[in-house]
Amino acid sequence: MTTTALRRKRADITIIITVIAMTLFGIVMIYSASVILGHEIFRDGQLFFKKQILSALIGVTAMVVMANIDYRIWQKYAAWMLGITLVLLLSVFFLSRGEINGAHRWVDIGPLSFQPSELGKLTFLMYVSAWLARRQEQMHDIVGTFLPFAAVLTIISFLLLKQPDFGTLAVFFAAAVSIYLVAGMTWQQFVLGSSGVCLALLAILSEPYRRARITTFLNPTSDTSGISWHVNNIAIAIGSGGWFGLGFGASGQKRLFLPEPHTDSIFAVITEELGFMVGALVVVAFIFLAYRGFRIALRSQDVFGRLLAVGITSWFAFQAFLNLGSMAHLVPLVGVPLPFISYGGTNLIISLAAIGVLLNISRQGSDEPVKNEAPERRNSAVDRRAEARRTADRRRAA
Repeated sequence: MTTTALRRKRADITIIITVIAMTLFGIVMIYSASVILGHEIFRDGQLFFKKQILSALIGVTAMVVMANIDYRIWQKYAAWMLGITLVLLLSVFFLSRGEINGAHRWVDIGPLSFQPSELGKLTFLMYVSAWLARRQEQMHDIVGTFLPFAAVLTIISFLLLKQPDFGTLAVFFAAAVSIYLVAGMTWQQFVLGSSGVCLALLAILSEPYRRARITTFLNPTSDTSGISWHVNNIAIAIGSGGWFGLGFGASGQKRLFLPEPHTDSIFAVITEELGFMVGALVVVAFIFLAYRGFRIALRSQDVFGRLLAVGITSWFAFQAFLNLGSMAHLVPLVGVPLPFISYGGTNLIISLAAIGVLLNISRQGSDEPVKNEAPERRNSAVDRRAEARRTADRRRAA
């Protein structure tokens, strides 16, 4: 599609409004949730608030840039995307700033500090989407398609577990599998993959601290000085807010009772201070974002765009589900931030950049859902439509 055609179709304005609103709301809530923690540790109650504003400005810039880059260019560099993902995940073992909360997830390069796995989410989804888009006619091939996919996902999983970062691994896995399902997973591959996942979960749960999280999930009254302390204080915060909350800034649980009140547990602060009604609006915002993202996927003009839109949307939807589910005690407590709302520079910047990619896919999509044709017919139809647009653009230019 030409530059003229790109300018003619606007990006999905509802996604832009939703994401910007969540980001601004997150900044406000970070100010409230982190003021005591920032003062206690850094003698600056506004430290996290100011850092998040800077990250938001960088992230919005990245979103605008990515929204104006033809998303299909990333398909050409699929192998590079896989290489970048592996280098990023390996970097924490060589450039780590040291262990933080029992994990090696951050690296320092001069004054720059970031979490490589966040960027790795986007590059890995670009790789998986590009690779499966090229193998549409071989999706039934277990040896040539499914096993290589499973092998790459196993390597990624191993590197994330060594950090360890089970929450991020769950997001990687869910988004990648969502792409494969849409690309055309067969029932034989589904059965084989499910068996492998069950065996992997048994191995993962062999770690005592992971078993403790499952035990706490099933029995919140156990280990009240450890993991249960976190779970119970989250429940107290959410229950204290009622329908309309205690008032902005009035949270009692953020006073060094909640674990990570400005990051993983920020939803508990939101519901305690602003109430169930505002918390419900946050949930609705993520449901709406997922709806618009999958809608963009349905209207994508090519397989790569469709798969990438599904991957990015699944990433945000599943990560939000893990965070909100942990707060509501629907799933075991996992350490993942709430997209666009929790504190975290790398997470916010990369998330906004990914939204930019999604917006570019929407700019080049159809006004109606693309029919699920056979791969060769679908690709030829896409080529004919693209050629027709280019011919029309040349005539207008003349």
